[in-house]
Amino acid sequence: MKKKALITGITGMVGSHLADLLLKKKNWNVVGVCRWRSPIDNIKHLISASEKKNSRIKIDYADLNDYSSLLKIINKHKPDYIFHLAAQSFPKASFDMPNVTFDTNISGTYRLLDTVVKSNLNPVIHVCSSSEVFGRVSKEKLPINEDCSFHPASPYAISKVGTDLIGRFFFEAYNLKILTTRMFTHTGPRRTDFFAESSFAKQIAMIENNKNNNTVYVGNLKSLRTIADVRDAVR
Repeated sequence: MKKKALITGITGMVGSHLADLLLKKKNWNVVGVCRWRSPIDNIKHLISASEKKNSRIKIDYADLNDYSSLLKIINKHKPDYIFHLAAQSFPKASFDMPNVTFDTNISGTYRLLDTVVKSNLNPVIHVCSSSEVFGRVSKEKLPINEDCSFHPASPYAISKVGTDLIGRFFFEAYNLKILTTRMFTHTGPRRTDFFAESSFAKQIAMIENNKNNNTVYVGNLKSLRTIADVRDAVR
């Protein structure tokens, strides 16, 4: 029987590229999990593929804020691997809706991992934290390593500290096979214009098509970032 990987947040940039990679590189069946109201622009090709006979990709629906839907989907698919990418992932938006961010990212992660425990499964689980947990880092601590202390600078970053620690808790308390990554900035195809580099590109394209006033609006250009291609990140 083929191994089965379940990806939460498959409609996002990272989730959709991860699904592409697994379907190409692994002989696994892939289940993509999304909310019923999530935009599907990034996965139109996967939806088309899922409708074919004997397809290795399936799209199913659940919500991190609805425990019963998570329990149902875990029991239904019994995955060998879980890639937990679903989140409220916009740092700027987290200042306007911190409670939604905390509930989705912290409590949502807890709900998902608890359903795995309740289902008596033991898949390999990837929990996606973020380099945002490190926040403001003094120069003497650069380059950042895994022992760098947390200093979150936004509600989003705080929520990812919670995600990170919940993953560790379920590993220690329930012996789940959890691997946590703290990815730094990554970009590429399917990046929304909510983020800096995509916004810059969109503004330039609008200037080239005479649709704005020849001004590119930016944020803090003194901020230092390492930027990876999303396809390298998922690989």
